[in-house]
Amino acid sequence: MQRIPRRAAIKTVYPDHSPISAFRFARPPSSLPPVSEQDSPTAITFASREDQASVDEASNFCPKFNADGLIPALALDEESREPLMMAWMNEEALRRTLELGEAVYFSRSRQELWHKGATSGHTQKVLEIRTDCDQDALILYVRQQGAGACHTGRRSCFYRTVTPGDPSALNFVQERAFDPDKVYGTQAP
Repeated sequence: MQRIPRRAAIKTVYPDHSPISAFRFARPPSSLPPVSEQDSPTAITFASREDQASVDEASNFCPKFNADGLIPALALDEESREPLMMAWMNEEALRRTLELGEAVYFSRSRQELWHKGATSGHTQKVLEIRTDCDQDALILYVRQQGAGACHTGRRSCFYRTVTPGDPSALNFVQERAFDPDKVYGTQAP
């Protein structure tokens, strides 16, 4: 597999001065080869977590990964703020996301990096990343490319509401936006 060139992301503001920022790259992310954990680490580094003040009030990004080396990342639509999906990132996936400007996650079931949309074409262009006060969770504001984010064929993985009761029930609030069998073949990821 080819190595992905090291290209640092630069945060810029949209021409219309909207509050959402964008990442700018030397060449479009779609022209880069797929990611692989065998690729060399990128030049992006994270600050150390020296004390609580360095986490709470400093401008240094020092993400806290859990005991499995993962951090939860919730992808939200940049315009509607609709939740699209929740996935996990390891340190390399977070670095690749910052480098490429497209969401790269870590698949716990496959134990490998997963460039969202590499198979389906339904990539997520990352416009902004936020972290919480403890820097142990991420929100990605994304521009969803293609018909949807969910492997079931829906725009969002959050396509059901929970109705309390005994037993509680699920209500479907989204129809399929695409046929997952046609996009992924007979086995959805």
